[in-house]
Amino acid sequence: MKLNLLVILILFSGISFISSCNKDKNFIPENSTDQIKIDSISVSKRNLVVWEESTLKIYARGTFLNFKWEADHGSILHKDSTSVLYWACPSCLGTNTIKCIVSNDLGSVSDTVKIHITE
Repeated sequence: MKLNLLVILILFSGISFISSCNKDKNFIPENSTDQIKIDSISVSKRNLVVWEESTLKIYARGTFLNFKWEADHGSILHKDSTSVLYWACPSCLGTNTIKCIVSNDLGSVSDTVKIHITE
């Protein structure tokens, strides 16, 4: 009788231990965007004349980061990189906003810079 009780106790302990080691693969921390940080965006030139270029570089921290750049006017080369080349055409006169979205499986954060275009 004592042996049966001991075997049941050992089996129950083993099953409890194994089930507690399973991790939920869909678990997302409550503050998932805390896992991604944008330190800064550097801009080689904030005031451009039409057809001039500016290099932008984002400094971000986190794991398995993805980058996506957007501009309300103008063109961006290498939109999925940490460093991009921005240039403005004649229809881009004024102040333009360039946005970088940094993401991974846990979420995303973004930051913007403004570049002024003149003729």
